[in-house]
Amino acid sequence: MMVLLIVLPLIFAFLAAIKKSFSYPLLVTSTVVNVIIVLLLKTSVPSVHVLGGWKPPFGINLVLDDASYYAVLIANIVFFLVALFKETVGKYSTVLMVMLAAVNGFVLTGDLFNSFVFLEILTATGVILASKRENYYNAFKYLVLGSLAGSMYLLATIFTYTQVGSLNMAHASYFAISEKAIVVITILYLVGLGVEAKLFPLNGWVSGVYGGNDLSPLVMATAVSFAALYMMGRLFLTVFGGYALHILYVLALITIVAGELAALYQKNLLKTLAYSSIAQAGIVLAAISKSTEKMVSLAYFHLTNDVIAKFVLFLVATFLVYNYKNLNGVFKKHKVLGTAFTISSMSLIGFPLFAGFQSKLRMLMEMFKTSDYLFPAVLLFATVIELTYLVRWNVKLWFEDIEDESEVKGPALRATISIILAILLVGIFLAPNIILNPTTKVAKALLDSTSYINNVIASSMGGM
Repeated sequence: MMVLLIVLPLIFAFLAAIKKSFSYPLLVTSTVVNVIIVLLLKTSVPSVHVLGGWKPPFGINLVLDDASYYAVLIANIVFFLVALFKETVGKYSTVLMVMLAAVNGFVLTGDLFNSFVFLEILTATGVILASKRENYYNAFKYLVLGSLAGSMYLLATIFTYTQVGSLNMAHASYFAISEKAIVVITILYLVGLGVEAKLFPLNGWVSGVYGGNDLSPLVMATAVSFAALYMMGRLFLTVFGGYALHILYVLALITIVAGELAALYQKNLLKTLAYSSIAQAGIVLAAISKSTEKMVSLAYFHLTNDVIAKFVLFLVATFLVYNYKNLNGVFKKHKVLGTAFTISSMSLIGFPLFAGFQSKLRMLMEMFKTSDYLFPAVLLFATVIELTYLVRWNVKLWFEDIEDESEVKGPALRATISIILAILLVGIFLAPNIILNPTTKVAKALLDSTSYINNVIASSMGGM
């Protein structure tokens, strides 16, 4: 059943290409079916699916463990929510179905070359989404950087194959790689994944793509970003056993500071949120680089908070930006949207009563226990900067005098989903184990290379 998460969206995309008038209903159907499949797969964790009867290491296998399951669950829910907004999706239903298949394949695959193929599909579909509203220049920048990243990812995969004689992730983790080769391989993978993971200095495309239309940030700042950050954990924790994490740590801290400072000086709401996304990715990567079960768990806890909050923020912001010329006091006309926006921004900052407070406070406490004061200092600095620009935006949107007198009908569906997700952020604060329990399982799965290897080897021997 695991393979259906990839195959069904591709089949539906093919049908949509034949009959374009059916493309949107097919998108909704594919996302609903995929969410149902993911929920049914919960009882199958852990499992390995061998494709085409070619057992690893000679063939491609899909791996469903606690880490990949959580990632596909989040990604498929996001795509389902995006599919509900017909006007936003527009003529991009087919592209979204292909992207959905690529995200699922990228997360589930246990093969390095296969992951490269899905990464290339993600880039191609991302470029198409980014070009919406004639945002061609920024889409082209993303294409150039994405192509560079793909080339580095492919080179890293080739070098890995020359070292271990296999493209299988489990086998690459099992066999020793020479000291010189591992340096080159991990740096190339850092560059290859760094673009989608928004790692400094490879994140120059983000503000233009996220700030260029109303569709790309809803998908790419959430589902695609989650998939990329999942793969960072899978490769650098599971496959390469923590090698080069000190480099990732330094780059992640720079990413946090650069992202927050850039967001502080933005006067465009979408670009502010885009740079904020960069900073949040930096926080997640810094936590992953500590490679302890507690910090990796908190990394994905914080990432979950960011995905929920950013989905709401971009959902509200894109509606405002593309319907009003001046945003002063606009929340006086859309109080439900404004409430959802404020709750989500407060959770992003890490205020008490919201999910972000749980993740940030726990990270700080964990780092103080290990006498690491650099990350806490950067995190606190970033929080102060976040507080400054997000409160400034809330004041502008709620309290400044209205200058745009145009009346736009309140979007009921957008308001409903926004406020439900915002309430969820409060619920997570009150009951953090709802997210902490699965993210702890994610951390254990990513850090336990032995179990990952054994599961794949068992499948090659007919044991699974």
